[in-house]
Amino acid sequence: MTYKKLEEILLDTIGFIGLGTMGLPMVQNLLKAGFPVHVVSRSRGPIDKAVSLGAVEAKNPADLVEKVDILLTCLPLPSTIEEVYFGENGILSADLTGTLVIDHSTISPLLNQRVYDAITAKGGSYMDAPISGGPMGATTGTLAIMCGGLENDYERAKPVFEALGTNLFYLGKIGNGSIAKLMNNYLIGVHTAALAETFILATKAGVDTTQLYEVLSASTGDSKMLHRIVPLVHQRDFDARFSNQLLYKDMRIAGELAKAYELDMPINKLAEQMYQQASEKYPMEDMAALFKIYEEKTRIMVKEKALD
Repeated sequence: MTYKKLEEILLDTIGFIGLGTMGLPMVQNLLKAGFPVHVVSRSRGPIDKAVSLGAVEAKNPADLVEKVDILLTCLPLPSTIEEVYFGENGILSADLTGTLVIDHSTISPLLNQRVYDAITAKGGSYMDAPISGGPMGATTGTLAIMCGGLENDYERAKPVFEALGTNLFYLGKIGNGSIAKLMNNYLIGVHTAALAETFILATKAGVDTTQLYEVLSASTGDSKMLHRIVPLVHQRDFDARFSNQLLYKDMRIAGELAKAYELDMPINKLAEQMYQQASEKYPMEDMAALFKIYEEKTRIMVKEKALD
């Protein structure tokens, strides 16, 4: 007779689709927490890395569903959701009876509802649970996770969430997690645009922006985005942590949500227009590269103070 370890009896088997800059470190933390993990992803490199850490590769999303109790997806675009969920060998082509599917992507609450309806019609359960904290939060297991869905599904998934994040929020019905995440990213976009204008103006007026950064850090103008964006601009480091392409997508979805509720959001529209330009010119660069759009328009570059 083969005896299982206690943790193997108690822990759900987890499936994970999407081993990008967020997904791969999330899988690492699930494995560290002792969960058996099966994975699917487009790129060979991240799959090999996950397998080397103890994950098991599945053939495709449908095959993955057959092997797991709880399935997590973390995908970049609504079109990717369509393919992975509704496409050939997609999640919805499998038997979902008893399976809890959780999507960590940032998408429209309307798409959340469509996926929820399709999964529950096949006997499964579904939650939207978008995440915030960037690759660093994914690596350290300190993500904020914003959850929409049935409360009993949230309680079932809570041990999984606790392996991934330290700030867990149950927000009620399907789509509410996505709405909260869209509001977060709406603020990210608006704030970054405001920072770009602020530092361009300060540079034009002759204020050293290294000192301005220090002043704002000690004043009521301080914010997480100040510390997230300005050091990268000073270092001219625009390698993507969160790309212009993805932030523009989220800003656009937030605008569509406002339109659906018949609300005018002029600040969002202006920031969205700026991020559209950044997405077209620097799609795969970090959102901090929005500064380059302003710099090119004004012919003013925001620079770190040179060392003496």
